[in-house]
Amino acid sequence: MVPSLNSGSKLGYVVYIILFTCLVFLMFELANDKGKRVGISDTGSYLVSSPIVKISGSDDVVSDTSENVISTLTDSDQLFKSKVRPNSSHSEQILIKKNLMFIKTHKCGTSTIVDVFYLRGVRRRLNFVMNPYQHNLKNLDGHLLPPRPGSVYNMQCQHGTFQPDAEHTIMPKETSLYSTIVRSPVSQFKSAFSFFGAEGKMQKKYGHLSIDALIGHYLDEYPEPTENKASAGRILNSVAVDLGWNTFNRRNLGQTLQEKINAFIEHLDQEMDFVMITDRMNESLILLKEYLGWNMTDIVYLNRMVSSKPKVTMSEETKARILKYQVIDVQIFDHFNKTFELHLDRVGREKVASQVKEFEEMRESFENKCFNKNMTVKGPYGSVSWEITDYGRNTNLACTFLQTRDIKLTNVVTQLQLTQDYTVPIDQPLVMRDMVSKIQRDYDNNEDPV
Repeated sequence: MVPSLNSGSKLGYVVYIILFTCLVFLMFELANDKGKRVGISDTGSYLVSSPIVKISGSDDVVSDTSENVISTLTDSDQLFKSKVRPNSSHSEQILIKKNLMFIKTHKCGTSTIVDVFYLRGVRRRLNFVMNPYQHNLKNLDGHLLPPRPGSVYNMQCQHGTFQPDAEHTIMPKETSLYSTIVRSPVSQFKSAFSFFGAEGKMQKKYGHLSIDALIGHYLDEYPEPTENKASAGRILNSVAVDLGWNTFNRRNLGQTLQEKINAFIEHLDQEMDFVMITDRMNESLILLKEYLGWNMTDIVYLNRMVSSKPKVTMSEETKARILKYQVIDVQIFDHFNKTFELHLDRVGREKVASQVKEFEEMRESFENKCFNKNMTVKGPYGSVSWEITDYGRNTNLACTFLQTRDIKLTNVVTQLQLTQDYTVPIDQPLVMRDMVSKIQRDYDNNEDPV
């Protein structure tokens, strides 16, 4: 039998129940708040609500849960977790994804960018998606270099046609930034026309005519775009081809050309988190840095080749004809050039402009240390390069690395990854082994000046 409670006991019991309920509620809220700050969200993203700090040795402002500060995760964990970076100049938070799936489009300045990506990978011993010793990533379903045991792929940046179904398995979108780059269709065509030998072929066939005449003869060999079809290959609409147009086109045979282009752009819009613009390279790199949580020194590039050919001006009539044939690439470029403005708004235009100014000063200073611009040496494909200084050859070998063609660096990265612990590749020439060893040692010792 339960004894009855007097009025005083009843009041004390009620107070006890209220205090106990408040205590439980408070503990729940504290646990929930802690989970929001240091836990993982449903998408595997870190939700950052902690103070903003500066990383030692960098002017880049990042959250104190950046990859350089987190101490509760392993190195491999830090490389593929995502987080959210507060944006001081805009109310919208930015999702930071730790890995990069980059489709390397032809003649869009991608070789320069890929050298930057390779340098970051070598410094940090990252895992690349690649077929061993192959410059092009031809088969995602075939033999890929495995990542180090217990880790994941961190980056893909070789030439290869975009295959979204396979990509989603290899580099999940939840933790990987999907990106590519496009270029003004006229300048991209002109570069491809020269690089892939079409200009030389027309000269052999018709003589040394003006650039307008040579391009005119080349375009005469292809049918003009119709309501249902446009030529797409290595030169014409090649950006679309790199982004998977041919497969998409075959799957939508019943539609008109414009319907297919509209659907293709919508498809790319859904797949790509951010599309860079070659004609706005520095802004693009700053935005990419923001979306990946990188530092300013991670995106520094060098103008490694200076064309020895005089600039040739095309007539407006020739440009208009190129645009007509480049109908798919034109609409892709126009669309992503517009969405680029939205990314500037999202990150903050003043913030980007300020960082671009800082970046350009940093890059120019670094380039002037790396190169003697009064002396040149012969480079590939009818180009010349500036001579590397003693600083670039001995003090900071990042200069030499960024001057090396990406096709050679592919072999270096292949051998690094094959060692599984990312030590120096043993089968490379001594100069390459020394370069990689010093770059990694300088980074490990925080002695990597830029």
